[in-house]
Amino acid sequence: MHSAIMTRLAQDHARLTKLLNLFDELLNRFHDGAEPDYDLMHEMLEYMDSYADRVHHPTEDLIFQRLLDQGAGQRDVFEVLMRQHAGLTLISKRFRQSLDGIMHEEVLLRENVEADGRELVSTMRAHLALEDAEAFPIAMKCLTAEDWKAVEEAAPAVEDPVFATPDPVRFRALYRYLSEQAHN
Repeated sequence: MHSAIMTRLAQDHARLTKLLNLFDELLNRFHDGAEPDYDLMHEMLEYMDSYADRVHHPTEDLIFQRLLDQGAGQRDVFEVLMRQHAGLTLISKRFRQSLDGIMHEEVLLRENVEADGRELVSTMRAHLALEDAEAFPIAMKCLTAEDWKAVEEAAPAVEDPVFATPDPVRFRALYRYLSEQAHN
């Protein structure tokens, strides 16, 4: 069963992976003592908050809840993933507060700020991998056309503000970076 929702979620995963790679790059620079592009990092976190946490994860939760309600196997996987969605929001918020602190010249240990960033990247990578390897294949196998229609109707209908309908004002640094990457 092919679903437009699954296509969008797979696309989101590819885009999030691209951002996680960029976070790694920026955190490596930060680790080496350079000042990373804080605006860019801030916008990446804003994107994760405004899109991943408010559109992407709630859509996945609808799918996972439906699978749980149907008694699909791997119950623990779906429960873990749904808990991780809430956890990722908190980790992201903590990293954002660290970055805000640095931008407002609070005295923060660089290694603590870096640790917050690394935790977000590694947790998100593991989370995406679990969804791709276990949860999505079960959803594709178990959900019917009727299920997908119900998920689609209940899912938040917000366009991706960076990749689908770019908001170059709100995400100026990220938009510029991605445009440069596209031309390289």
